Amino acid sequence: MANIVLVGAGHAQLHTLKHLSGFTARGHAVTLVAPGPFWYSGLATGVLGGHYPETLDQVDVARLAVRGGGTFIQDQVTRIDTAAKRLVLAGGDSLSYDLLSLTTGSEVPALPGTEGHARCFPVKPIPRLMELKTALEQRFKRHPARAVVVLVAGGGVTACELAANILALAASRGGSVLVTVLAGGEPLSQLPPKAAKRVVADLERRGVVFRVGDRVKRVEGVEAVMEGGDRLPFDLFLNATGLRPRPIARGSGLPMDRDGALVVDGTLRSPADPSVFGAGDGVALDGHELPKVGVYAIRQAPILCHNLLAAAEGQPLRRFVPQKDYLWIMNLGDRTGLAVRGSFWWAGRSAWWLKDRIDRRFLAAYAG
Repeated sequence: MANIVLVGAGHAQLHTLKHLSGFTARGHAVTLVAPGPFWYSGLATGVLGGHYPETLDQVDVARLAVRGGGTFIQDQVTRIDTAAKRLVLAGGDSLSYDLLSLTTGSEVPALPGTEGHARCFPVKPIPRLMELKTALEQRFKRHPARAVVVLVAGGGVTACELAANILALAASRGGSVLVTVLAGGEPLSQLPPKAAKRVVADLERRGVVFRVGDRVKRVEGVEAVMEGGDRLPFDLFLNATGLRPRPIARGSGLPMDRDGALVVDGTLRSPADPSVFGAGDGVALDGHELPKVGVYAIRQAPILCHNLLAAAEGQPLRRFVPQKDYLWIMNLGDRTGLAVRGSFWWAGRSAWWLKDRIDRRFLAAYAG
């Protein structure tokens, strides 16, 4: 029987956790190593905006693991020794495995001067956004008439969605806020051009300032120093400049791409080590350039679950074939949304309603 270790409880791992009894009933030992509950990124901006409680956005992965007959270890892996098939944990313990599944996700590269800064927040991990929410609420309460100055570094969908929901939080808490999006390039360049213009115009109408053509070089004290030399003061700073894979596989000898993502083949297995599988933002699917969006991790999840069990029992593996287009929806903070699939898009309350329904259904599948 196989000793299977699941590292991380990302979107792609939840399906396996939900069906863990299918492994343990066949005699396989399964251990989950994760730092805590799973936070669903799809609902996070809505929680920041005050539309949803924090509890709705979390999945108790420890409960899922134990309910399925597995073991939960609250910790993080710091090193993978593939030769010995052993993991080193941050707490000092080590753990052996026969099969390993990595879904450790992505992180935001820190801008110079932001690490450890009490007023600077990356968009990931999601609990940092909850800390930002608390910081905003405290300032609204202390000085309701004073506008809280928030700088958002980045000009993509996440940056604009966060800006919109910071406005929503201020409105719901009786506060005042001045949000500037430091876009660098053209904001929302990944959207169809007309959709991007609509969102930017809507946010500008609501008071968001877009600064285009200059990027943040570093943070000094309570100022963002721009590449062009300007210094912008802030009360709170949010880093939404992009994502990179968490560095868990570095030093393991396993093939990685230029960004540090674990390379996997179509079966979601490392081509260099048949005992190592991975999915989600932390992997690079050989032959494909996939954006870091949750839909791919969710679609990979049943393939990963099947292939882990198949590998444990010497059965054929299935292949993951990524879809060309996918639906994703922005939460614009005012109970409207922007839905996009390929070049097709629409905006309004129906888009927000659809997002709300999809997100609630996803989370409900792993609750109870």
